[in-house]
Amino acid sequence: MAILERNGALHGTAGTVVFRRFRNSTVVQGLPKKKKKQTPASQASAGEFGVASTAAAAIRLVLRSVFRNRHDGAMVNRFNSAVYQSILRSKTALRGTRDLHDGDLSCLEGFEFNANSPLREALRVRPSVSLTSGGKVRVQMDGWGKLSGLKIPSAVIEAADSYRLRFLVTALNFRSEFYEYVAVKDVAVTDWKDMEALDFEMEGTIPEGCMVLVTASLDCLGVSDTGAGGGLVNTPSFSPAAILAAFRTTEPLSLEEPLKVRKEAGGRHPGLCYAGNELLEKMAEVAQKRKAREQRGGRRVRADGIAGDGTGRNGPEGVVENERGVSSEGVLSAKERLSTDGDEGMPFVLGKRFSL
Repeated sequence: MAILERNGALHGTAGTVVFRRFRNSTVVQGLPKKKKKQTPASQASAGEFGVASTAAAAIRLVLRSVFRNRHDGAMVNRFNSAVYQSILRSKTALRGTRDLHDGDLSCLEGFEFNANSPLREALRVRPSVSLTSGGKVRVQMDGWGKLSGLKIPSAVIEAADSYRLRFLVTALNFRSEFYEYVAVKDVAVTDWKDMEALDFEMEGTIPEGCMVLVTASLDCLGVSDTGAGGGLVNTPSFSPAAILAAFRTTEPLSLEEPLKVRKEAGGRHPGLCYAGNELLEKMAEVAQKRKAREQRGGRRVRADGIAGDGTGRNGPEGVVENERGVSSEGVLSAKERLSTDGDEGMPFVLGKRFSL
């Protein structure tokens, strides 16, 4: 309640504002808002979004050499959403106890890194990707007539002398925190002759317990002053790259295994950062404390003889003691550490494991 003094000054609270004296003047301030406590459901939701965000960031850094930072402005948010939807659609694990390995990986298939120049439009013949019985990635693609298989802007055509279709197989294991470039295949494409049909298997062995991403990018190559093959002439407005397929091989180590054991199984090397496992551990601790509190509430008997109902609510007042929530902010502080040999070089070290 605000009080009107004899001199006409106000002090005290009135509604959502407070009046007070400051240096012989009356100032009005808004009341500080009380921070609402998170419910168990909101805690699990925030934690799961954090797991998705840090996984998406790690994948983007691993695949940076695929789209070479020539992406549209909304790509980061679009990819975060795709990874989050993949985890949400999991049919094998409950919220707060799952990661991308449990998710529906079909949500990632067909993802375009540059919405301004989708690969599905630039490359009119869609590659088909499958996994053979021997655990190899097989790529098949119909042939096309000259100038009928590619759709390239005239400005790029004038600057480019030839084109290169690059396929990459990348294995990731978030639970053991490592990734590996398994295989890469370059296919030369020219716009003055027909393109033969493709059917080949990607070399390399996929590590156990990994999820696998098969990507493709269309590189436009210019001509140097000496007449030899030049560098990339792709631009942010035209740089097609997409995820063709995403699938699992064998099951990864269970999240119930200690993180140290899972990391040792990965045989990792220094690389990128992934904070999803730490977030999952925090969520498990919060859930365990909440369960213990509920069990204590079920055994507690109040002074008036009414026993707790085991839900954390002490009688008809419905007072709930919520634990501190897990924030999804600041879950990833990774720097880009992928080394490249230039846009036109081979930026992939095949068969070597790096940590997430």
